[in-house]
Amino acid sequence: MSDWFDFSVFDKMVGLVDADLLQIFGIKPVHMQFVLVFTLMLSLMWVVRPIVEWLMIKHWAMIGSYVLASLVALVFLQVVDRYAMVQNQSALPPDFWPVCLLAISGYGVAYTLVALGGRAWKRLSKRSKKRAA
Repeated sequence: MSDWFDFSVFDKMVGLVDADLLQIFGIKPVHMQFVLVFTLMLSLMWVVRPIVEWLMIKHWAMIGSYVLASLVALVFLQVVDRYAMVQNQSALPPDFWPVCLLAISGYGVAYTLVALGGRAWKRLSKRSKKRAA
């Protein structure tokens, strides 16, 4: 797999998130990891959603795009996990996967609540317009 992908990109990115720099701003590495995975999900949904809407019926677009983006995020995080393997041990912190899964599911909950809130707002505004008329 190392022939297909240049893993030195990960070294450069990890170098940007230095522990001393995080300590200066008082940010815990777990919080930074959560924000990065949440941002990864946000960007994947921005790319994946139009493709899924083109492929599927409108009713299944929200769940289909979230599932596809989640799978792509999990594959990416699995590549990061495999890259961090040194011998038989991982160089990643022990809470890497729980934080990543929390960020992915947290994004799913936020995305669903925003979508359902938007639908409820449209319905309520239509009802108030009918009553006013």
